[in-house]
Amino acid sequence: MDDLVEGLKAGHSGAYERLVREHGDRIYRFVKRLVGERWAEDVTQEVMIRVYRSIGSYKPSGRFESWLFAIANNLAIDYARKRRPEASLSEVDGELMAESFASAQSAPLEVIEERERRRALLRAVERLPADQKQVFLLREEAGLSFKEIAEIAGCPLNTALGRMHYAMENLRRSMKTHGMQ
Repeated sequence: MDDLVEGLKAGHSGAYERLVREHGDRIYRFVKRLVGERWAEDVTQEVMIRVYRSIGSYKPSGRFESWLFAIANNLAIDYARKRRPEASLSEVDGELMAESFASAQSAPLEVIEERERRRALLRAVERLPADQKQVFLLREEAGLSFKEIAEIAGCPLNTALGRMHYAMENLRRSMKTHGMQ
């Protein structure tokens, strides 16, 4: 990671391409959950540009990914405030078709059931309160530690842990309501 940061600081175009190649998909998925698919590409591009322009302010005391997702989180929140998130079931369906959720040896009924579980989970995540959704996505999409999440969210560690706990409770309850465990 140090060579990526050094390359970005030196202004090497190859470093920017590497940034996009190595982190673009994860940033896109994270941002899409916060602002909806319609605006995710624009926000993702803005994140990459902001990282490139702000790399001089990066302090290697923390993980680069934590800094990167903090920028993505802040831009997504700003964008969501300006525009209401618009995630539709058709967008979720498109994502479901693009991913393989079951092995080739699974029965067709199992594949359909797994896709329905995934669809229900994505809808449940969309319905989470904003603070719970933020923590859940920073943990599950970005893979950040709770300490990093607390710093990004600007809250104590126990608050971040509590938000994740409530998010998981809400998701379990929603899945149970829909007959899915």
